This record gives sequence, structure tokens and C-alpha cells, in this order.
Amino acid sequence: MSVKSELLKLLEANRDKDLSGEQIAKRLNVTRAAVWKAVQALQNDGYDIAAKNKLGYRLSGSSDRLSAEGIGLYLEKKDMKVIVLPEVDSTNDELKRLAMGGSSGEESLREGCVVLSEHQTKGKGRRGRGFYSPEGSGIYMSILFCPDDKMASDVILVTTQAAVAVAHAVSKVCKKETDIKWVNDVFLNDKKICGILTEAVSDFESGGIELVIVGIGINVLRPKDIPDDIKEVMGYIYDENDEEKASRNEIAAAVINELQKYYEDLPDRSFIKEYKSRSNVIGKKIRFGTPGRIAGASGDDWREGTAVDIDDSGGLIVRLSDGSEEVLHTGEISLRLDE
Repeated sequence: MSVKSELLKLLEANRDKDLSGEQIAKRLNVTRAAVWKAVQALQNDGYDIAAKNKLGYRLSGSSDRLSAEGIGLYLEKKDMKVIVLPEVDSTNDELKRLAMGGSSGEESLREGCVVLSEHQTKGKGRRGRGFYSPEGSGIYMSILFCPDDKMASDVILVTTQAAVAVAHAVSKVCKKETDIKWVNDVFLNDKKICGILTEAVSDFESGGIELVIVGIGINVLRPKDIPDDIKEVMGYIYDENDEEKASRNEIAAAVINELQKYYEDLPDRSFIKEYKSRSNVIGKKIRFGTPGRIAGASGDDWREGTAVDIDDSGGLIVRLSDGSEEVLHTGEISLRLDE
């Protein structure tokens, strides 16, 4: 690990105190000149480091950049590979390239590897939509899973458990109560703060699923600019009235920790209970459509019903006007606003 990386790890772990150049040099077993050079390198990378002649160095309380070192402090599994990049097209696409032995020259990645970025130029949402990913305000990350034969039948539930993992992590770390709109959007105060896109890579020879990549975009801070077309629906965890804020590194680590736990327990479906308890659609009238009906369809292709329950496979049970029930496993829904 480089001196810069070791220094960042040390500063992240000691945000509440000043560390002198001499203290840092001794702890890292390097010269004072090497410490100063590393400090300058971090400042050039955008880290706000207060440098006081007598007191030493400290990360500013307002410094909230994503880093593998900062995330690693809060991870329960310390051997996880975490890659943080300043900018990518899409973290899902970047992780897919790395997992498939892309041009970066990285070695084959193991299950649990995570790619995060400060900014996505082509963030991906469901059904080909984009995901607005401004720099410095969100968490854009993708995590790799390699399901074995025992997990194969439960892979469809990965998206569902990811929504529960995000909701649980935000409640735990940020002290904000969230709910989930079927299938996988996380809401806070009736606005969407998180979107999830799960993509699978199949093995051509066996026809089975080789890799599963779970992409998660979380709006943590209010960005400076919000596009007009999403102003009414875009939410964020913190606004200017929140005095105490968890760092994005801590939130990202909490989500990763929860994802790992729920994935390991995927076959027993223990997360379904919390998924149901956090649902913001059960008991409400909805409009819904399947992917086939949605593609290029008019409003007449949507149907209406009442969401009555969620089954053990994450399917939404909808009661139609004639009393019959239908279970949705894919598709789109919206809450129906009665006139």
C-alpha cells in the first residue's frame, strides 16, 4: 500500500484529532518529507486536509470523498476488494469489464468485489432509463456475486434483498426511516432516494448464470442542480437542515455489509418479512403493466387493481376488480391517484 493510501486510512480513522507530521511518520515508518508529499497528493485529489504548523494534520469535517480506505474502516469483511474511481460510464459496466478480464489488466475478481465512483457519465436505470449521478453527492456502486448451483433458483430475489439491504442500512446509519416501492426503489418522505439495477451474465455453454452484478445508486446529499424532469420525484437522505450526517464512506460500507448478510441468507428468504413491512404499496390502488404491455404502449394497456400482499418470492399480489388475483414478478407499477 502506498504512503498516500496509508495516510488516508490513518486520517479517516482519526477524524476527531490532529496528527503531527512526526506522529504520522513514526506510525507509517516513513520520513517527514514523505508525509508532506502524501498530504499534497491527497489535497490535489480533492481531499480537504487542514495543515496546522503546531497541531498537525486532520481531515476537514466537510471532506466527504469516497475512498477504499474510508469504506474499509467500516467493513465487516476486511478482505473485500473495493475499487473507487473518480468517474466511470457506469459502475455496472465497469465491474462487468473487470470481471470478464477487461482492458484494465486486473486479475480475475472474486465474489464480493465492489466498484464505486464519484460520478457516472451514463448511469443506468431499469428498462434502459438513465440514472442521474452528479459528482460528490451520491453513492454509485456495483457489487459482484457468483451464485453456485444452490443459489441459482434464488437469483431472482437478489434485487429484492438489495432493496432491503439499502433500506436497513440507511435506517441504521443515517437514522432515517425508509420504505420500498415494489420492486426495488427505496423511498424517503415519499421521494425516491435509491434505484437498483441487477444484471446477470450467463455461461454460454451451460446456460446457467455465471455472474450477478447488483448496481445501486443512492442520493445522499442534495445536488446543486437537479434536472427538471426528476425534480418532483428525486429525494435525498440529507438536506441543509441536517446537522449530523454520516459520511458517504460509512453509508456505502453499511450497504455492503447488509448486502453480504442478506445474500448469504438468500435461500431462507429471511429478508422478505422486512421487505413486506417496508412496502409502501400494500393496501393501495395501483396501475400496473407487464414489460410486454409497456413497450411502446398507450395508457389503455395499463390495468388497475389493489396491491394486497407480497409472496415469498417477492411477487406482488394484486386483486383485480372482479375479485381475482394476479401475482406480478416483473413489470412497472404506479400508485393510482383517485380523482
